[in-house]
Amino acid sequence: MNMSAIEQLDWDNVRVFLATMRASSLRRAARTLGVSRPTAGRHLSALEAQLNLKLFERRSDGLHATPEAMKLVGPAEDVERAMLALGRTAQAANPELSGIVRVTLPAIVASELLMPDFVAFCRRWPQIDLRIDSNYEVTSLADRKADVAIRFMPHGKAPEVTLTGRLAATAYTAVYGHGDCWIGARGGAEDHGWIRDSPFPDLPVRGAMFDGALQRSACAAGWGLAQLPCFFAEPTLTRRTQPKPGFDIWVLVHSDLRQNPRLRVFRDEVVDALRRHRPRLKGAPV
Repeated sequence: MNMSAIEQLDWDNVRVFLATMRASSLRRAARTLGVSRPTAGRHLSALEAQLNLKLFERRSDGLHATPEAMKLVGPAEDVERAMLALGRTAQAANPELSGIVRVTLPAIVASELLMPDFVAFCRRWPQIDLRIDSNYEVTSLADRKADVAIRFMPHGKAPEVTLTGRLAATAYTAVYGHGDCWIGARGGAEDHGWIRDSPFPDLPVRGAMFDGALQRSACAAGWGLAQLPCFFAEPTLTRRTQPKPGFDIWVLVHSDLRQNPRLRVFRDEVVDALRRHRPRLKGAPV
């Protein structure tokens, strides 16, 4: 490939390549980037054509990176860092990067995972007034009670079409605690799917509490077992099962506000932060 071709490389193609390498799946890469699978496939094919390299082998069990693709990951990540730095520099010069950003998210995500990142954001962007509300209601975006929502969605489920968002990471869950019963998550002894699929399907459900912090405290006190996000339960509690994908974490804005400069810079930094937290979200030691 000649120098002219290198200079004409499309960043969107490189971005799809990196997302596919990280997800080991074109479909998951497309979902992470917020584009359709055919669009992601076109970007990947365009990059392969421009580089004159085969980057992935398409087999019955999915995509497999070629040795050539593995060699390109480091340089592609260098390009990614340079593009992010360029974007941050341009954003810093934008006079519209001031004002209020109202963010809503589950309390455990703020207190246990993202609070240091929020502090760093406020120091980096002192003209943006960050206001945080902890709740679980996505609907608050529709009536403008919040600008950005950081939400747990069932693994593999996309948000409603009126919202624009990015899939930042997946939170893994596991069973924690000890005892001869389950702690109900919502109410009474209704049938919880994770109980049927766990190694303890015959234990009864006793009591109920919706708040994750209360469930963690109940587990620590010996009430019983609960399925909890790994980043939240560890290292306080004893893990009883192997972690598995539980919830996708989306960073959402209303589609009408997706181009707002201060919302975009906040959303991008939160997505980057959540991706840095992926090892912990998967249950790696703190």
